[in-house]
Amino acid sequence: MNNSPLNLRTLFSFPNPAATTPPSNQWQEFQSRLGREIKTIKWPAAMPDLTSKVAELFNVELPDLLVSSWKKARELQEALEESRKSPEEVIVLDLAEHEITNEYHPNIEIRIAGLPLPKKIEFKVQIVTALKGINLKIQAGTITEIQAGSCDFEGKIKYEDLTIAEKKVGPLKLLGVGLSTITKQKQEPAPLK
Repeated sequence: MNNSPLNLRTLFSFPNPAATTPPSNQWQEFQSRLGREIKTIKWPAAMPDLTSKVAELFNVELPDLLVSSWKKARELQEALEESRKSPEEVIVLDLAEHEITNEYHPNIEIRIAGLPLPKKIEFKVQIVTALKGINLKIQAGTITEIQAGSCDFEGKIKYEDLTIAEKKVGPLKLLGVGLSTITKQKQEPAPLK
């Protein structure tokens, strides 16, 4: 990964709304189903372009997903706790070879006055990432960097019973990725307004 980390949208090759190439058959079927589903909603203003909003749901960077998964691991939790006790010390945790399996359910809720319940458009994202040669740099209770390694990625995105994207790639070379702002944002709650 370089200065522009890989995100799910890019990995799954979601169509760019400005692109001139036609989208895949699965994406066209999804757009058709979505169109039929939202046709029943009485919009108080112009209907938004929901397919572009759907694509935005998948602008999640791969390092973010990895960090959220690693935070659940016992060995990593112990290293994070140890680093909190000695915030000046840098700990490097060797993760060797391992596999991360995750399932996510991103969704869009449509809330319009007069509708008794919000309309929910939900997706099921299944991801398996096999990692090799990864080191995590930890300081002051935070993962600050993912150091070089590689990964194989396999994933699928479904809308109801329709698979709208499926991908298997690898090995992808992972260059060092700094994460201090990412992990701090995830750990510190946003101020209440």
